[in-house]
Amino acid sequence: MRLMAVMAHPDDAEIWCGGTLTLHAEKGDTVRICSLSYTEDSNRGREAREGAKRMRCEVELLGLKDTFIRDNEEAVKQLKKSMDSFQPDIIITHWFDDIHPDHEATFRVLRRALVCGFLGKSIDELKTTPRIFCCDTYGSIGIHGTFKPDQLVDVKNVWGKKKSAIQAHESQPLSFYLDMIERQCIAHGRATGTGFAEGFLYVPLFGRVNNSVNLG
Repeated sequence: MRLMAVMAHPDDAEIWCGGTLTLHAEKGDTVRICSLSYTEDSNRGREAREGAKRMRCEVELLGLKDTFIRDNEEAVKQLKKSMDSFQPDIIITHWFDDIHPDHEATFRVLRRALVCGFLGKSIDELKTTPRIFCCDTYGSIGIHGTFKPDQLVDVKNVWGKKKSAIQAHESQPLSFYLDMIERQCIAHGRATGTGFAEGFLYVPLFGRVNNSVNLG
């Protein structure tokens, strides 16, 4: 399986889905993090490489400007090129209702890049398009309501590795992020009867619901 995390910022993958990415990498899946913002030679790019290394993931950075990610032609073109080269089976991205404007814009860029990829494809080819999952957000609160995941992934056994990957981002307010995500994952863990879990929402394409798709 090929799993791609399309995120706004270099630390987003570690914070919102780092446990799930680590689990997939450890069972032999190819996992790539695509950060829309920053460049590989920036300080945050170096932190991104270290965080990805701790999760055994690939990483690339598309160089868009932090806090100015927009659903425009250039962003769509860059992301589509990245997806075409990687050919993911599953994509994890930000929630479409995320209150953070860069997060919301990232979902919109991804959606349009996918639609561009659909053009000219046959019905059989469309069946192979990647499955899309949205990850949680700050306080599980969106613009129009609460994030309600339909999949919870038990990350108890890789919790230490998730924390270590977050800690690679030394330029960021680590105590805030670590405290927030620990409380959030404990809350999701209660729903699964485990210590820590990450929550996701499956987004069907063309109205297609595939209950067989499982991130765990």
